[in-house]
Formats: sequence, C-alpha cells, structure tokens
Amino acid sequence: MRFVDRGIVWLLAAVFLVSGVDKVFHYQGFVNALRDYVIVPRGWASALAPPVIAIELLVGIALLVQAWRQAAAATAAAVLAVFTAALVFNRLLGGRGVCGCWFTLTLSKSTPLHVTQNLMLLALALMIWWGERSRDANSRIADSAAPTPSPSA
Repeated sequence: MRFVDRGIVWLLAAVFLVSGVDKVFHYQGFVNALRDYVIVPRGWASALAPPVIAIELLVGIALLVQAWRQAAAATAAAVLAVFTAALVFNRLLGGRGVCGCWFTLTLSKSTPLHVTQNLMLLALALMIWWGERSRDANSRIADSAAPTPSPSA
C-alpha cells in the first residue's frame, strides 16, 4: 500500500474514531442534537444515538484491519451518505440545532461547509473501497495464473 493510500486510511479511521469517542464523552449533547433534527421522529433520539456511536467506532477500528478494510470503507461511505443527507434535509426543512458531528471542536449549526466536509470524506471512503477492491481482484488474478502442482505418482 502506498504512503498516500495508507494516510487516507488512517485519516478516515481517525475521523470515525474521534467522532465516536467525542459523542461518548458528550452523549447527552449528541442525543439533544439528534432531537433537533426535523427528520428524526419524536422520541427516537435516545434509541438512535447508541447505534450511531457504535457504527462510527466499529468503522474506525475496521478500517485499520486489512481483512475488514473493504467492507469498512463501503460502510463508511454509506454512513457518510446518510449523515450528509440528514444534514441537507435538516437545513432545508428548517432544523435549528447543532449538527452533532464534533462537540469538542465545534457546536455550530450545520453549514454548507459541513456538507462539503462530509462529501470529501465520502470520496475518501470510496477511494479506499475502490483501492481494496482492485487489490483483491489483482490478487485473485495472480492466484489463478500461478501454476498448480501436479500430483506425484
């Protein structure tokens, strides 16, 4: 794996891990942020917070494990697509709360910058997924081209 590829993996893993840990330390603030999303049904914020945090932490860990990286990158892309859609719909429908992304770094409302940041992270996740997919395909091709030993009589 090239240096840049490795850096992208570590960056995305760090984003997911730090974000998940930040939400654990600011759990009630995260639940309140979810309550302010107009697309989150009333009363669901408390039930939605633990799985969101767990997914962020698991994706961050899985990105660091070679065997899990391709699936983790696909999951990261899906999660970022959902988060981005939630930010956009919340803005369009008049949501008034904080975005809920980073409590330690910012307690700001969702802005176009948040959407842009998520889209950039989504692109990085797709780059990782594609790179892992290509690496696996090349490995299968190399394995199929290797001569098979003939049985000795």
